[in-house]
Amino acid sequence: MDPTIKHWLGLWDYLDDNFWAYWQWATANLHPDEVAWQPAPQVASIGWNLQHLGEMLDHYLAHVFAQAEQVQRKPLLTMRSGSLDDGRHRDLPAIAAYHRQVRPAYRTFLSRLTAADMDQVLGGGRARTWGWAIGHIAEHESYHLGKCMLLRNLVPARANR
Repeated sequence: MDPTIKHWLGLWDYLDDNFWAYWQWATANLHPDEVAWQPAPQVASIGWNLQHLGEMLDHYLAHVFAQAEQVQRKPLLTMRSGSLDDGRHRDLPAIAAYHRQVRPAYRTFLSRLTAADMDQVLGGGRARTWGWAIGHIAEHESYHLGKCMLLRNLVPARANR
């Protein structure tokens, strides 16, 4: 493995462990209605945020890095700009099944990169690189798991347990 990539892989492993620890907690402690609960229509639920993390990886692997076919055959609705949560993402086992496909694929992709790969420019006319995209994925993973952590403390039914 390229030494430049080693710290990125370590960061990914840390984020991945956090994702699965949170998913296990949610599976043990939340009912589907709580997974889909939103404090306001503009605030996405735990389920939406977890689904979005899978769709983000699917999108980047298939469309940004062109490394694989998109795993999810239907449109990646949470990746659409302005997408609002409609309450459909409440099935934690289904969300996990999706993540069990895209998360290892992303880790494998990441582990094969070299320092030179990080400097590849992304298409679309922006001066962004693969390194930027990989950093953005890590940032996004942290952000959405943080939202899930906040939401778990706000779910109304939890106060009654």
